[in-house]
Amino acid sequence: MLTESDHREVRKVQFTGRSTYILSLPKRWIEEMHLDAGDQVALIQEHDNSLSIVPIISGMRESLNEVTAIILPNDSSNMVKRKVVSLYLAGYDIIHLKLKSGRINPVHRDGVREVVRRNLVGTEMIADASYNITLQVLLSMPELSVNTAIRRMYLIASSMHKDAMSAVAELNYELAKEVIKSDDEVDRFSLYVLRNLVMATKNGRVLREMGLKNPSECLSYRVAAKSIERVADHASSIADQAMKLKEKIPEKSLQKIDKMSHLALTVLGDSVEALLRRDYQLADKTVDNAENILTLEDDVMTAMEKDRVHDLGNIKLALEDIRRTAEYASDIAEVAMNDTIDEVTEKHIANRRK
Repeated sequence: MLTESDHREVRKVQFTGRSTYILSLPKRWIEEMHLDAGDQVALIQEHDNSLSIVPIISGMRESLNEVTAIILPNDSSNMVKRKVVSLYLAGYDIIHLKLKSGRINPVHRDGVREVVRRNLVGTEMIADASYNITLQVLLSMPELSVNTAIRRMYLIASSMHKDAMSAVAELNYELAKEVIKSDDEVDRFSLYVLRNLVMATKNGRVLREMGLKNPSECLSYRVAAKSIERVADHASSIADQAMKLKEKIPEKSLQKIDKMSHLALTVLGDSVEALLRRDYQLADKTVDNAENILTLEDDVMTAMEKDRVHDLGNIKLALEDIRRTAEYASDIAEVAMNDTIDEVTEKHIANRRK
């Protein structure tokens, strides 16, 4: 046996009997997996032709991934929040927070409660004492797949965009406020997706449960999650501009703006579908369609000049938000194309014809 690092061991394949090849397993790994002689393991051939060895033990429950983080007395509430989010994204199931000495500051405790409530899907505060706080992530992957989370993010973000545009057209300030409040929900799902993607890059079983073929696809889903999160941010920005408008936009200009908004939402929906359905052709078409947003933006500006629209500055900012929505949709479509490029290769087409 040649040991090249703490995590890699090179071993020789041995031949026994007339047709059996065998390979011994590292003792340390056997002990870490709590395996005994006679226990079963599954051998899984991965997309890159490597083999994964997965223990199969009836009734075996995976140990929870646990961590303890120290809160410093001079940490601000935001510093504690960021620490909690980082530990959540790292994949820990149980997070203990405690001071090096003394009692936990009420400001720190309130900050932890807020970040759990607003940002962390499936997380509960299971212990809240004077000297420590314990959080546990209760939601397991099968309960909410990454595909489902991405789709929910898209549905919420697109609904926010529609409501924000209605607030612009109707000068509905209450609706605009509701749009801004909805942004937290998209952020929660975004962090959940990112957490699972981090776990998938570390664990082949998690990767397969997510329906992904290789770790490189995690990057595509990360881009999608962050892009949809930004779309929601731009919807909030449109709503913010709506609250500043004093007069309704003239009908002709409003029709042009609606057309621009409709295109942005259409390419966003198509890009998400292309990613989740692994559809190269749809993704390619979506990138082309997204480029039309610039022409529509010019049309809106021309119409507003003719109509002598008031609040022009705020409306221009809203138009930029709409354009950025289409551009983020194009980003999602491009990563979908990168993931599915094999669909248009000669080898793939020949295999489909067989």
